[in-house]
Amino acid sequence: MLIGVVMVGGCGLKEVKVKRKTFVAREDLINRLSEFSEQRGYSLYALVNEVLELAIKAEEAGVDLKRVVEEYRAVKAAREAGFILMLERLWYDMADLVYEQAKDEALKGWFDVGAWFAKRYVALGGKVGESFRAFVKDLEAFVWNVSEFTVETVKGKVYVRLVSPRFTEAYTYLFRAFIGGALDAFGYRVVEEEVGRGIMRLEAVGKEADEKR
Repeated sequence: MLIGVVMVGGCGLKEVKVKRKTFVAREDLINRLSEFSEQRGYSLYALVNEVLELAIKAEEAGVDLKRVVEEYRAVKAAREAGFILMLERLWYDMADLVYEQAKDEALKGWFDVGAWFAKRYVALGGKVGESFRAFVKDLEAFVWNVSEFTVETVKGKVYVRLVSPRFTEAYTYLFRAFIGGALDAFGYRVVEEEVGRGIMRLEAVGKEADEKR
């Protein structure tokens, strides 16, 4: 048993006996927690208990702790990538206005930004497949207002599907340009597509494979 000290009624201290129980965990996870505890000036015991308490509170509140962490990671990644928050309706109105006034320039701008955004992941190094998966994972988190958005890789081909009743026609085409730019940066070329208001379906192949066709 561990002898602990707690405040009682704000008037004094009282010794209490706190039971400890041993549990089994992966060695690599314990080693990481040990590193974190040293960095924060905690004991491993204190950090493990803090983590368990947070997990219990999240469960009692009906919160998916894994989802909270993923959403925080997505927001952090978006901020670092230069994204800003804006009212959805205002964003669509601005996109419609730009698309109407300067369609070609707007499409090129979105294509270029998509390519730039994707190149951030390519620049991280590692295998191309890993960079692409990291890009897709973040992109799926960023478009949280979309009803359906999937990006699948099958036998060297990339299939993109989007369904969003909230998208305007102009915004749908602009977003398609963004995806096209990103795919281009990863070495893919769109060979088939179906695009309409709130609907997008793309099929892309590697540029080298496309050249051999």
